[in-house]
Amino acid sequence: MTALVAGLALVAVPNQSATAAPTPGTSVQTGAHSVTTTTVVTKKKATKKKAKKKKSRGIRAIRRVKSRAGAPYSYGADGPHSFDCSGLTQWVYKKLGRKLPHSSSGQVGHTFKVKKPRKGDLVFFYGSGGVYHVGIYAGKRDGRRWVWHAPRSGETVTKDPIWTDSHFIRRVKYKTKR
Repeated sequence: MTALVAGLALVAVPNQSATAAPTPGTSVQTGAHSVTTTTVVTKKKATKKKAKKKKSRGIRAIRRVKSRAGAPYSYGADGPHSFDCSGLTQWVYKKLGRKLPHSSSGQVGHTFKVKKPRKGDLVFFYGSGGVYHVGIYAGKRDGRRWVWHAPRSGETVTKDPIWTDSHFIRRVKYKTKR
């Protein structure tokens, strides 16, 4: 008795030469025995688990700020149940491993200019007295830019369209590994 290789299965065929492998699904008649060959298809088990793609800091920042939607504004509050504007951005970035000061004007110094804003960047609002408000950039929709922020007393953390041209968007600095 000789063994034939058909696909990935070994099939025993009596009195058959190992050099002439029959086509899968065909019958081989040899003497008193008839053997049908079959092809066995097996899936290789993945030796490496698929690496999950790590979400960008900006996307993670948006997820964090969304989780606080509806939290009430409270002057000087930095979460997790109530916030003022800079307390909200401070809380979100603390969860991402970055410490920011608790003032909108102080947070400017922990950012850098960007040509193309991304979700999660900080939006600073300014007037004649300087920076007075900060929020988290939520992207564009319907031709408008949007921001997550803690607006003012009596309101809650919400996403609003940016209401003024007196704003700029900057990205939070992270220490680089050398």
